[in-house]
Amino acid sequence: MELTPEAAFAMFAASNIAAPLLNALLSRRHAKHEAAVEQVPVHEQRLKALEQERLDAGQVPILVQQMGAVAADVKDIKADLRRVGEHESALRLVDLRLKALETWQAEARPQLARAAHDSHTLMGERNNALRIQHAANLVDPQKAARSKP
Repeated sequence: MELTPEAAFAMFAASNIAAPLLNALLSRRHAKHEAAVEQVPVHEQRLKALEQERLDAGQVPILVQQMGAVAADVKDIKADLRRVGEHESALRLVDLRLKALETWQAEARPQLARAAHDSHTLMGERNNALRIQHAANLVDPQKAARSKP
């Protein structure tokens, strides 16, 4: 890609304007960082002085207060986790019971079907015997009275 003389001149002018601006911004940022670094010991001294004043006044330092709050939160979380563990073990027990019941049901189903089939068969045979007895009564009631079981 070829640059036209106008484009090259525009780029040169922009670089001559942009370079000093960028250098000024970078030097300003560097000065701010140096000032902030110089302020760190001053802030540390102020913080130590405030903590010492609180200790002298009998107040609990902020860090200790926050640690106490964190410890209370940790105790609450442990209690919640204990409850969750208890619920989880109860759910496992219920799940095991449910699986045992499902297993028993699966094993009992064929036996129940067989018993139902046998009872239907027996009921059918009984009904047939009653029908035959009834028919015999209709044909010869005196003979049927003698053969009653």
